[in-house]
Amino acid sequence: MTMMHRVTSSMTAATTRANLQESAKTLAELQNKAASRQAISRPSDDPAGTRTAMAARAEIARTTQYERNLQNADTWMRSIDNALQSGLDIMARIQDLTLAAANATVNQAGRDASAAEVDQLRTELLSVANTQVLGRNVFAGTSAESAAYVEGTPPTWNGTPGADVERRISDSTTIQVDVPGEAAFGTIGQGSVFEVLTKLSETLRSGGDLSGSIGTLENSRQQMSDALTASGARHATVGRTLQATQTRLTELEATRTSTEEADLAESAVELQMQQLNYQAALAVSAQALQTSLLDYLR
Repeated sequence: MTMMHRVTSSMTAATTRANLQESAKTLAELQNKAASRQAISRPSDDPAGTRTAMAARAEIARTTQYERNLQNADTWMRSIDNALQSGLDIMARIQDLTLAAANATVNQAGRDASAAEVDQLRTELLSVANTQVLGRNVFAGTSAESAAYVEGTPPTWNGTPGADVERRISDSTTIQVDVPGEAAFGTIGQGSVFEVLTKLSETLRSGGDLSGSIGTLENSRQQMSDALTASGARHATVGRTLQATQTRLTELEATRTSTEEADLAESAVELQMQQLNYQAALAVSAQALQTSLLDYLR
């Protein structure tokens, strides 16, 4: 036997009110979504999306730090490349002066003038060797001294042997960003470029034989060139890694944005549709809930 259930006006009204409240709640949520541009207001809105967004944010924070490290490394290595290239230009000029002075037709006055220029170029090279980045000496390792080299005969190197300056550029990779002064300019007391230039100046002024100086100058220039080549190779690695890191940041930000942020055009369409639905529900409810005398007699 089929049971018959009586549907009263109060039951219909309660159901209608519940449906209207649910529709109004949905409309309010869409209005908040459109105003805040946030697809997820609280984790319960989208647990899976929240987990994805949190993972993306953590990865963005870590990758951003690596980007900062790489940019700092790039700054150091650009300064080193420029300094060593300037040093090679100075050495090229000194070699030209030496070859010219070695000509038997050059008198002592000419050799003295060359010696004076060599002294000036040596001072410039010492300045190059004291290149700094943000107050740090790029040719002195981790040393905190105010200058990598202090003038003297020979100069004093204030660097820390074997204490390379490194930057972490990924979870598993660090890279050296400095060049030890000894690698670029030679070891003080063992024929550094500064000692070579001092001896060259003395030989020019004394009228001595320059044939030996030509070879030692080439050795010093080659050492500087080798240091530039090694630094340049590491610099190229930094450049490639920086580009890849920035690309990765763009991808991570796109993931976070697509998960957390609402699409404005889509939100506007959803809001408009829900407004129409809500208005239609109000109109239908008004018709369904019209009362009459019979309603009061039931």
